[in-house]
Amino acid sequence: MTGSEIVRLLLQGGFIGVALAAPVGPINIEIVRRGLHGGFLSGWLVGLGALTIDTIYATLVVSGATPLADSARLRVPLFFAGAIALIWLGQRSLRAALDQPMVVASGVDPRGGYLMGFMMGALNPFGIIYWLSVGAALAAAAVAQVGAIGSPLLVGGVFGGVLLWITFFSGFVHLGRRFMTPRTLGIINITSGIVLIGFGFYFAALGLRDLYATL
Repeated sequence: MTGSEIVRLLLQGGFIGVALAAPVGPINIEIVRRGLHGGFLSGWLVGLGALTIDTIYATLVVSGATPLADSARLRVPLFFAGAIALIWLGQRSLRAALDQPMVVASGVDPRGGYLMGFMMGALNPFGIIYWLSVGAALAAAAVAQVGAIGSPLLVGGVFGGVLLWITFFSGFVHLGRRFMTPRTLGIINITSGIVLIGFGFYFAALGLRDLYATL
């Protein structure tokens, strides 16, 4: 394997990682919410928790666990668990906005961010389905290019891409704190809560669909 092949696979994985992490979803919404209240570290640790789960899924792909992606029986409990978690997070965000005044520095404990990101990533069925389907195809292509070492290199690139995104995004949110007023933060919390609850009901609908398909 040449150095250019190693660099190419790492960059390929990096682009995949950014593409996976950048779209608006529950993780990025929670990074915004925690980052605005607790600063860079609070938001960044949420992303790091989700990154840990992505790394575990990527390792499963390398280990050959892709057939699990085709199991509707596996997806059903994951969809429902994810729905419950997201609806709970959404109502908590709404209550925080409606029940108490919002301040920029609200003393959010950053240590809880990692566990929150880990839990949200673990209960996100789309993450599992992505890695055990699309991720598996990418890993297979990497192996076809350079042999067995290709998959670990691709996973390493994805890890770097996701880490780059959460660092950039958390820093961007942190810099935006100085422009936030209590009213703006309240609006963000309400919007975040509504979006999270919407994702929760969407997951529940998909879970019902797969449940009926297995009956």
